[in-house]
Formats: sequence, C-alpha cells, structure tokens
Amino acid sequence: MKEILKDLISSNVNTWTDNDIYAISLYTYNDMDNPCKPTVMLGYNTDSQVKNVIDSLAAESDLDAKWDFNFWLQNEFFFFGLEDSQSDVMQWLEDNNLPYYDDDDEAWARPGTARTAAAITTKFIAVLAEIIKEVHDSKILTAKFGKELPILIHDNECTEQVAVINFQANGEELLGDYMDFCNAHF
Repeated sequence: MKEILKDLISSNVNTWTDNDIYAISLYTYNDMDNPCKPTVMLGYNTDSQVKNVIDSLAAESDLDAKWDFNFWLQNEFFFFGLEDSQSDVMQWLEDNNLPYYDDDDEAWARPGTARTAAAITTKFIAVLAEIIKEVHDSKILTAKFGKELPILIHDNECTEQVAVINFQANGEELLGDYMDFCNAHF
C-alpha cells in the first residue's frame, strides 16, 4: 500500500501547473466513519488562495488562511481507500493483523473495538508519515518546484497528535509557522 500511495503522489505532483504551491495535503478520514476504511485525498494550496482568503476576511488570522484546511483550494487529485484501492487497504489491514469490520457489522459492538479502531487510525497515519519522509528523501518535490514543500496530514480536527506527526515527518525547516497555527488551536 505504501508504495502505491507514494507512486500516486509522485505521478500527480508531476502534473501540477500552479507556480505558487506552498504546501501539499494528505487529507485523511474514515469512509462511512468506519476505521477499517481509512481514506486519503491528495491536494495542495497556493499563496494565491491564501491571499484570496485574507482579502475576503473569511479567516480570523493570516495563519488560519494559510494552514486551516477549510480555507484550502479543496482540489482532489485522488482518493485512496475507495473503490479499486479499497482492496489495497483491506490487504494492508490483513498484513498488519488488523480486523476488517463492515459498516453494519455487529463486531463493532464487541468490547475492545474502540482500541482496535484507534490502532487502525494510528497505523494508517504512521504509514502516511513514512511516505512523507520518503517523498522528501527522493527529492521529487525539489525536482518539480526547485525546493521541498511541506506535506501535511490533515484530518477533521487540528489535533496535537497530527501536528506532532507532521512536525516529525517534515522537519521544522519546512513547516515555518504551521506549528504556531497548531499551538493556537490546542
């Protein structure tokens, strides 16, 4: 699964034509709120979009305009974990000795499933962090943009756990004021 995702990111990045991209997003969520269906969407944001948000006064601060995913372009280059790629996720679950429960499966009512759900999410985000490090190591972004860009894992909430993982995967030098944004929201 990791190699497939990394290849999808690389091939999509090479098609982008906006010249003011400053960050890339791996937006992750559980399809149908089922932790056995982790999904990730690739997108990016631009300095132009930040300026538009600031000019429209939609954001409370410049940091919000830049780092709050709700203000990003919401471009969607692929969804991994849905349709054809759902089988890749199911194989990943099996390879990691993690169960698969259907949306309606009564197994979710059993004791311990909350821990299982959390373990699936944690492991999936860890895989995304490994991919981010490998993309940076491969210098795909430097070849395309002349510099490395932060690749952020986004989820439905700005959590301290995800901020720390982003920091570890990207390093301080790439994140700039992202951590200031995060610290203001904890």
